[in-house]
Amino acid sequence: MSSAAAFSCNPVMSPTTRMLKNAESLRATTHVGEIDDVKTKTKSSYMPSKMLPPPQNRNANSTHRLSRLEIQKASNMIKRFVEARLESDLHLVKHTAPLAFLTGTGVNDDLDGSSSKSPVRFTVDNVDIPRGIKETRPSEQQQQQQQRELPYRMECEVVQSLAKWKRIMLKRLDMPLNEGIYCESTSIRKGYKGDVTHSAIADQWDFEVRITNEQRNVDTLKAYVRTVYKIIKDAEVMILDKYPQILPAFTHPTAEWHLPDEITFLTSQQLHDEFPDMGIHEREDAAVAKYGAIFIIGMGWPMSDGSPAEEVRSPSYDDWNLNGDIIVQHPLTGYRHELSSMGIRVDAKSLMQQLAHRGVEDEASMDFHKAVIRNDLPYSYGGGIGISRLLMLLLRTGHIGEVQCGIWHDEHYRQAMDAGMDLIPDRILNVDVVVDDGGDNSKLAP
Repeated sequence: MSSAAAFSCNPVMSPTTRMLKNAESLRATTHVGEIDDVKTKTKSSYMPSKMLPPPQNRNANSTHRLSRLEIQKASNMIKRFVEARLESDLHLVKHTAPLAFLTGTGVNDDLDGSSSKSPVRFTVDNVDIPRGIKETRPSEQQQQQQQRELPYRMECEVVQSLAKWKRIMLKRLDMPLNEGIYCESTSIRKGYKGDVTHSAIADQWDFEVRITNEQRNVDTLKAYVRTVYKIIKDAEVMILDKYPQILPAFTHPTAEWHLPDEITFLTSQQLHDEFPDMGIHEREDAAVAKYGAIFIIGMGWPMSDGSPAEEVRSPSYDDWNLNGDIIVQHPLTGYRHELSSMGIRVDAKSLMQQLAHRGVEDEASMDFHKAVIRNDLPYSYGGGIGISRLLMLLLRTGHIGEVQCGIWHDEHYRQAMDAGMDLIPDRILNVDVVVDDGGDNSKLAP
């Protein structure tokens, strides 16, 4: 059975038609600005109904069969497996990771460059503070005096990704060719609204490999993508062997879904041409429904007809002609599920072209950018593999918060738990939940 066939009882439909029909049926029960799911007892304006797994797939969530402790054990097993394979297959060494950077150096990831996606910033005063449990608040005059007497103050920002920092580490370590490092990094993404796959907390395996200038080509890109995808596919086989109860014991079509053995490569232009009348995420949904797992080559440049890029990317780490995303179809949601973003890093030429396209040529004066322009940093290939995204896929949960401790609004908790999802809380919850999804939800009390 194809990867998309699990989401329909009509075998005559094409995978793309089947996916779109399912989406239409969900939208038909949703009013603008309001959610009123068949299986949910509360109404909410927080998360669109179509973002939740369809009601018929909610009992397939493995948290209905695995205990909370088993979920943690299985998660750790997957992490150990992936890290061992990163070390053996990509010749990587695990490296310690920073939590913050000094502001203004150009090392942090500015994501899409928008103010909403800017990093969380804080100040380190570097002054001795008297110990004690109670302090007298200084007057305004005293505060102004203190401001003038802080010569060692540092303006800092929380890590958004380690994309550029890892390249600096390759030079520091004098890393041999075709070897590299990986880090288990955690960042705060304050600009993302939480949903079943997006969290304000982003955790990933950040990796970087030293290559030559001659290796900066599509063949190298595809070789690394295939290696990473093989690790993901083998992890799926491993965890289903160790925890077969991840799959629903009852006859359910999602039990027959598995990642395809091979990943399909499409350029962003090919994807746009194949599904010209769809929006960006719609065509990615259609593509994973058709192919199961795809890698979209070329993220950052607009399409040939002038329409927007497949995804807006920072101009200062990936070469937009030699990068892309691994995206699969999630068996419970039926939608696109991005697992990894990776690519060959910018050289001086591609950096200047991309800065010019974005109209931020002034950033060339930042320390990191100057190092790239002077060819002071090694050529490299790198990316990130979403840890919680991968766990959500391989453990077949319906929400990323079932494998990650994120920060969610009470209304988000209520809506997800109403749909039978067991989110890991960051606090003692005071949320009224009425669950009616046909399954055993005795674990849903916080």
